[in-house]
Amino acid sequence: MKAFRILAALMMAVVCVGLSSCSKDDDEKIGSTDDLVGKWQLTWTKGWEMDSDGTKEEWDEADDRQFFIFKNDGTGYEAYKENAADKYPYTWKLNGNKLTLTYDNYEDVYKVETLNKSTLIITISDDDESDTSTYKKIS
Repeated sequence: MKAFRILAALMMAVVCVGLSSCSKDDDEKIGSTDDLVGKWQLTWTKGWEMDSDGTKEEWDEADDRQFFIFKNDGTGYEAYKENAADKYPYTWKLNGNKLTLTYDNYEDVYKVETLNKSTLIITISDDDESDTSTYKKIS
């Protein structure tokens, strides 16, 4: 009986140490809203999309055509190199690793993979597509 109690105590100690050593890696990679404020340029995109005929289209490529601008007041806009005059305004909110952009008629919710002073990596996905985009801060 004494051996059983010692074994049980040892097992509990191992479980406690194991659980306390776990950390939330996602939280460690996510900076603050101060890190997000500024102009971000797309550098890389990787993902997949299901076409209407059921074919899965995949990509993993450099791309520098898109910009996100995040302002201190919770507003911003999306723009593209091809037509920089066209701006798509949104309000934004960063809550943990969830970045929500609310446009006039819809909302995009991204999972923030990495956010620091120079790099933003976000993923958006649903049943028909998934896209992970990497941005560099340019101002």
